[in-house]
Amino acid sequence: MSWSLSPEAEEELGEAAAYYKSQASVAVATAFIDEFERVARLLVEYPGLGTSTSRGRRLMPLRRFPFSLLYRLEGNEIRISAVAHHRLRPGYWRSRK
Repeated sequence: MSWSLSPEAEEELGEAAAYYKSQASVAVATAFIDEFERVARLLVEYPGLGTSTSRGRRLMPLRRFPFSLLYRLEGNEIRISAVAHHRLRPGYWRSRK
């Protein structure tokens, strides 16, 4: 099993990392990416983790950072469709697959 990002999620991940780099440090941005990758690997191993939402999707929070991954199992792949900030535009991702 593997994981992949939708184009929107890839953009959100990059924007968040850039924010942490500019507002905190390269170390914090790297820690954010490392935490994202840790959770993505965890979801590959245990795809039923996280909180169930609508349409077969699930939300899995990151540690230390106010973000959750919105994902679904598609065949043999974890498809991450949002890297959602907990406070910015809550629920904006609801229309995504």
